[in-house]
Amino acid sequence: MNIITKTATSNLKRNKSRNILIGIAILLTTLLLTIVPTVVFDAIDMEFVAVNKAYPTFHAMFRNVDEKSAEEMQKDERITKVGLREDPAYMVCSNPDVNISMVYCDANAAKLNRLKLKEGDLPEKADEIVVSRHLLKAMGLEGEIGDRITVPFQAVEDGGLGMEQVKEFTITGFSKDSKATIEKGIYSAMVSKAFTEEIIPEGAHKYRVYFRIAGPERMTTDAIEAQIKEIGEEYKLNATDIVDNGEYLNANYVDPAMYSGMAGLMVIIVLAGIITIYSIYYVSMMNKVQEYGKLRAIGATKRQIRKLVFREGFAVALIAIPIGLALGSLASILIVHGMLDTSTGVSNSLAKYMREAVESSEVALIKPWILLLAAVVSLAAVYLSLVRPMQVASKISAIEAIRYQGQGSKKKKAKERKGYQELNTRKLTMSNLGRNKSRTVITIVTLGITGIFFMVVATVLSCMTPESMTTQDIRGDVSISIDFESGNQMHPERELYKIQQNNPLSEELKEQILAIDGVKEIEVQTTAQAAIQEVLEEGKPMETFPTGIEDGALEELKKYVVEGSLDDAKLKDGKGIILNSNGFLLSQSGKGFNIGDKVHLDIKDGEDSVSREFEIVAITKHAPYSLAGYDISLPSSALQELCKNNLTDRYNIMAEKGKAASVTKAVEALVENQEFLDIDTYQELYKQAETQIGFMMYGCYGLLFVFGLIGILNLVNTMINSVYVRRRELGMLQAIGLSGKQTVNMLQLEGLFYTAGTLVLSLGLGSLLGYLAFLWAREEGIMSIRTYHYPAGPAIILVVVVLLVQLLITYLVNLNFKKSSLIERIRFAE
Repeated sequence: MNIITKTATSNLKRNKSRNILIGIAILLTTLLLTIVPTVVFDAIDMEFVAVNKAYPTFHAMFRNVDEKSAEEMQKDERITKVGLREDPAYMVCSNPDVNISMVYCDANAAKLNRLKLKEGDLPEKADEIVVSRHLLKAMGLEGEIGDRITVPFQAVEDGGLGMEQVKEFTITGFSKDSKATIEKGIYSAMVSKAFTEEIIPEGAHKYRVYFRIAGPERMTTDAIEAQIKEIGEEYKLNATDIVDNGEYLNANYVDPAMYSGMAGLMVIIVLAGIITIYSIYYVSMMNKVQEYGKLRAIGATKRQIRKLVFREGFAVALIAIPIGLALGSLASILIVHGMLDTSTGVSNSLAKYMREAVESSEVALIKPWILLLAAVVSLAAVYLSLVRPMQVASKISAIEAIRYQGQGSKKKKAKERKGYQELNTRKLTMSNLGRNKSRTVITIVTLGITGIFFMVVATVLSCMTPESMTTQDIRGDVSISIDFESGNQMHPERELYKIQQNNPLSEELKEQILAIDGVKEIEVQTTAQAAIQEVLEEGKPMETFPTGIEDGALEELKKYVVEGSLDDAKLKDGKGIILNSNGFLLSQSGKGFNIGDKVHLDIKDGEDSVSREFEIVAITKHAPYSLAGYDISLPSSALQELCKNNLTDRYNIMAEKGKAASVTKAVEALVENQEFLDIDTYQELYKQAETQIGFMMYGCYGLLFVFGLIGILNLVNTMINSVYVRRRELGMLQAIGLSGKQTVNMLQLEGLFYTAGTLVLSLGLGSLLGYLAFLWAREEGIMSIRTYHYPAGPAIILVVVVLLVQLLITYLVNLNFKKSSLIERIRFAE
């Protein structure tokens, strides 16, 4: 062992407290660099394995494809494995909550959709069928393979359903129903091509075409999606009829957005680590320059000084990094298993395959390349943090190094030092802070960056709430709405305008609900069934459902208006309407509408029809559907005045605090025998929303916790070094009359200065950047973020934690300071 290594080893032992602090900083950075990519890529790998086991393997699907186009697609060299599907009919079930489609799939479509029978064979003849046992039960039928069953059905006719027909089928096989299928009552029976040709006239077939892009191996998901869109447009398909299999594409091809996003996250973590470690080394090691100056004085070369600084720093890193990698790996495994145990962030169908992938070691939870990357980046951060101290210690002369106080090595013109006629603790504090401005600025900026990042993430998380997702679909605690069905020729009585002729949402029912103990208020929404002449769908005016909004809800809607005004007189006069930019008319139909444009609606009023011209007076953006409707809205009174029938479509029931559960039970009992009424509860939808955003909250708060530890560590380092390197100076001040109380006061003022600077940056710039992050998330529609919520709770926690840490550090440092005598303090030298 040479003299440089011996000296570095000796320094490690002598400066334990400082090196422990630096080691913890390196450990936390390594921990973060290990956990984040490991958990993210584990989740991605598990989901991709699950997707490839559970999801269909087609790249895209075209809907509403006519026979001629379908034949051309099967010959198109740009696409392969083209499969056809058609839904020619629907079974007639006595239970209105059960939906049973009769589906034809050719061999390619069956393979691309992973259609596998539980037993038996696919149908070939017109009177053959594949069913599930739950389907038979729902239809009130019984049978085994080879048995004959009689099935009532309605054929699809011109976008609607025709009159009831009855046909006898032979069961050729049984399919398996998922848990979700059974719960929702949505089943499918498989029929043959011969059956479709029997009930659908030639030239009237509408297919779903499944296919894979030819030669996708070296293509990105963006390139595949672009080609899918291009092909669909060539066949003159509407944008809404071009559907890519996004989950499968992302699982099997390079997604630039995903990897660029991960790269951005890693850069943030790396920068945070480098800045934190650099700050700790900068603050603590610049006071070691005097020691290195003594070594220069006794003959050490510049190269030897650089080696000494380098070896001492890397010795700490070589101890801390392996510990960080080990703890990061353990934490990652625990987090991933926690995600799987709660199925957080994934659908139940995928969770099963994800668990199997982990249990069978199909997905490796610990990835060597991530550990190597984390180690290399941590070492690089340590090296970059040592560059400045190595330069300072090696470039200046021995005398300058001994006298060095951290101001830099550049010679500057001497300035007259300004003193004070009277001294107090505030002036002494400011003098110390101003004596090394670069250290003060770097400390505040470094702490501030951590706080800014904390506030940005906390802002996004505070806006990403289950409440905002739940209120997208429901207002109030309980919602009763008309359960209608459009286009069913067999059951025209289920049309909205038919139900409204004898509307079950009557004034009598409203009074009964208001009489329930705990009901505070009922908000009434109206809806009409209409057709808009300006937008065509299959050559006919598109069906739409304008929503009538009460005055209170209209007032609430004002904050979502981006063009026009809700105070326009035309709105109350029944001549103006509001468009929701998130609805079909503006976002998907391709039809452009602007303020002042005229639209013509044919509104169904029972058996009559009312035609009216309206002017668009306002356009809303990001408004929840439960408030603004899906496309068109106007005042409820104005909509109702156009029709003689009761247009009430929904009762939004607000319950008194603590009585939502009892109100829900009472309302359910009141409407349980009503055929055309459906009920939703806030609590049920809230739980669903909570599950959906759980994964995001889980990961982000974990990330914030580690970043918070790094920030606190930085503050600890700054305060300790600021006091300990001045022990001699403080001892001399006490020798000439500085009291213990004044010493504590001075230390507290210095800590409060760092704290104030940190909080100004964190709460000021952090809040501004957090708001910009909210605007971006709202524009992108991330997790139904719609309304800005300032993260008051996290902001208060940030302030309290920083203040408590600062006060605790001041107390502990002063306590330790008192242990040494005044003579020892004056003679102190690190």
